[in-house]
Amino acid sequence: MNRVCRPLLYSNHPQYTTIKGKSMPLPRVMTYRPVFVLMLLLSFLSFALHAPTSFARPGETENPSPAVSPEAVKQTLENALKSEMVNDAEIEQSIKRWDLLQKNVAAELDAYRIQNTTHGNLLLVAQTRAEDLEAALNNNQLVIKSLAARIEEYKKIGATASERMAQLVDRIAIAENQLAMLKQESLPEADQRIISDNLNKLRDILAKRKQLGETLLKGFEERANQMKDLMDALQETGRRLEERLQAQSKSDLFQRNARIFTRFSGSGFSYELSLLASQLSALLTAAFWQAQWVNFQRSGGVTQAVFLLLFAVAMVFRRHIRRYVNTVEQKLETPSWRMRRLALFLLRRSFVLISAAVLLWLYDVLKLPHMNIGMARFLTETVFVLLAVRWGIDFLQKGLNNAAMATLQTFLQMRLRHFLQMLRLAVIGHLALIWIAGSGSLLVWMTRLALEIALIFWLVAFWRALRRTLTQGVRQGEVAPPNAHIVLAQGWSYLVAGGAVLLELTGYGALAGQWLVSWAETLLLALWAHIAWLAVQEWYATQKHEATAGDDLATPQVAAPMGWFMVQMARLLWLGALLAGALMVWSSTEFMTASLRQVFDLAVSVGSLSLSVKGLLLAVVIVCATHVATRHGRKFLSEKILDSQDFERGLKDSIITITTYVVWGLGLLLALGVLGVNATSLAVVFGALSIGIGFGLQNIFNNFISGLILLFERPIQVGDIVEVGGLWATVKQINVRATVVQTFDNASVIIPNSEFISQQVTNWSFKDPRMRRNIEVGVAYGSDIDLVEQTLLDIVQNRRRVLKYPKPEVLFIDHADSALIFRLRIWVHVDDYWEVPSKIRFDLDRRFRELGIEIAFPQRDLHIRSADPSVFAKESAAESPASPPERQTPADQSDADS
Repeated sequence: MNRVCRPLLYSNHPQYTTIKGKSMPLPRVMTYRPVFVLMLLLSFLSFALHAPTSFARPGETENPSPAVSPEAVKQTLENALKSEMVNDAEIEQSIKRWDLLQKNVAAELDAYRIQNTTHGNLLLVAQTRAEDLEAALNNNQLVIKSLAARIEEYKKIGATASERMAQLVDRIAIAENQLAMLKQESLPEADQRIISDNLNKLRDILAKRKQLGETLLKGFEERANQMKDLMDALQETGRRLEERLQAQSKSDLFQRNARIFTRFSGSGFSYELSLLASQLSALLTAAFWQAQWVNFQRSGGVTQAVFLLLFAVAMVFRRHIRRYVNTVEQKLETPSWRMRRLALFLLRRSFVLISAAVLLWLYDVLKLPHMNIGMARFLTETVFVLLAVRWGIDFLQKGLNNAAMATLQTFLQMRLRHFLQMLRLAVIGHLALIWIAGSGSLLVWMTRLALEIALIFWLVAFWRALRRTLTQGVRQGEVAPPNAHIVLAQGWSYLVAGGAVLLELTGYGALAGQWLVSWAETLLLALWAHIAWLAVQEWYATQKHEATAGDDLATPQVAAPMGWFMVQMARLLWLGALLAGALMVWSSTEFMTASLRQVFDLAVSVGSLSLSVKGLLLAVVIVCATHVATRHGRKFLSEKILDSQDFERGLKDSIITITTYVVWGLGLLLALGVLGVNATSLAVVFGALSIGIGFGLQNIFNNFISGLILLFERPIQVGDIVEVGGLWATVKQINVRATVVQTFDNASVIIPNSEFISQQVTNWSFKDPRMRRNIEVGVAYGSDIDLVEQTLLDIVQNRRRVLKYPKPEVLFIDHADSALIFRLRIWVHVDDYWEVPSKIRFDLDRRFRELGIEIAFPQRDLHIRSADPSVFAKESAAESPASPPERQTPADQSDADS
């Protein structure tokens, strides 16, 4: 008895919540909430599951529970049956609502099918306007987005309903198990019969509801499959519409309207005016804006709300951004930053328009549907027109700064500013007329032709006034621009305006509009290209000035590799951006993207090796990046990592050089891998190199291995003073093939590395930069040798660059023929090899003169033993002076000479 009664009284009834959704309005179908489907199914199943049938499952272990009386069990079952009777009426109402919603969903799907069929019929028409195709494509995207959201909701509903059905089946199985267990209980027969009847009734109710639920789920799955099939059909139609629109847009440019003048009639003109009035009145009706609201919801109001929120955030922070940019401009008030300051000025002044233009462009790039394609196109084009005119006016205000042409500058600023302001109003009005009346309207064509003719008249007046202004400026002593430039600009302006009028009159209206728009975009591109190029040139001039700045102009510094590389990359980026911009201006974005993709995918196969343009460009980028990394990394290793005083200079240079070789090896391997060279190809290359080494590359390979030996063994290091083949020089750089040394005459000599391995090399600074120098001096016989020794020691002790250890010493070397030879031994640094001995010799000569020590020199004494006395007497009388001179010593003669 307890096993049956305990679960009836102490079971927890599950509570079910409904999923809330948003309203999805339908075209030509009554508005409803699709999540009602989920609410109906869940409510129906919750009624079925609400019965207190939470009995113990078969096989469950029963815990001891308090005894329950049969009367309590019967009362509980009677209450459950009464509750189920009440639920039956609610279930019937839910089924009715389900049927109504099924009809509404079917009507919605039928409306979508009709629209899809209409779009398919539009594709069958030979001559279709691009505007109609664009509107059809936008509506197709709206339907696809709405139906995709509906399918996603149905998936969630189906998953939840299936789970509830599984629980219902589980409850029925539990009820049947409890009926079987009831027969084993020892209850009074009357109580057992009443309980059994009530359980059978509950089981029958649950089984009936299970059957209804299965029927509803089957219909639900059928409807979901219909939605999926319709989604596939809509996507296929959208793809065909997009292809047709691209082809139609290209063909419309070169399609001639031969009957352009036949439309000029009173009835045709009145019809156009009446059509324009009706369309204007339609814009003011509530039905039009209600339809836009419906399309707004169908297009995904959340997405458009996010874009509006981004624009609102930009508006909130615009003052802070403008203030920051203005602060940066004030810090760059130097002539070397003029163009970069001008670019910041243009961006700051047009920040609001730039934010709106970027968001609108991003919305189009993502191909999100619009609630009204004509209105969206008008808004986008208006924003871009306002932005272009703003840039033009600001450039005239700040970009023209030439004091030598003050009169011409003032004229251009006034005339062109008024022209841009009038052009802005005229173009926006023309765009509004296109939105309302359509591009094929006679009024649109007449307005465009009138604007083009007015442009020609304005150009004639402008160039005449410009000539007069130039003449006036020359009379005032100002500089005039080259006449060839003026003639070229004048001819180009007449070509653009006259070409547009000619195209209009010959029936190529679409081509004329595209002609003017493309040239306007070209002018805008040229404006920013001019600013960007001069900014890069200013950057280059700054780098060059910093490289040559210094006190010693004879030895200019070398520009930083990173700065030089960035300038070159900026120039390359400028060229690439200019070419891409020109392609975007004079061709469609899809055409440019497809063309660039085709160029990048070009490949040439050489055997098993496939070389593509994309791989080649990527390999070049990798090699350039490796070059920059090695050039910048050498400085980083030297100054940041290997900056300890414990490192020898040669060891640091060896580590840096080996690291450079490793980075270059990895970069080249990566570049070869990008090019498509695999391990097999590398093995073939190395095999070919091994054969080449045996023949023509033997010397190169020998020098390479010798370079590695020099780097690892380090018999010579950067900064050592070496003697190779009688040549004294300082080691400047040890490369992979040769070593660069610099002689004391400032001549750079490139010596192959094998010369340092195979020949005798004297390294005067190897491990110890000290060198001993010998200075020999001869004094006359009879000099005080102790005074000579002490004088030599005093001279070297007063020399700061003579090393104190080992101590200087004086050696008495020899009794020569004409002098007493002394040798002064001193130790100096290798850098002072020549300078210190030279200074000591200067001091030695000066001190010996002061002390009267005679520096001996070779001399001969002639002793004549026999001669003719008469000849000797005559020669002596002719050469001797009136009074014989005093005898002079060599020391006195030396003093007289000095």
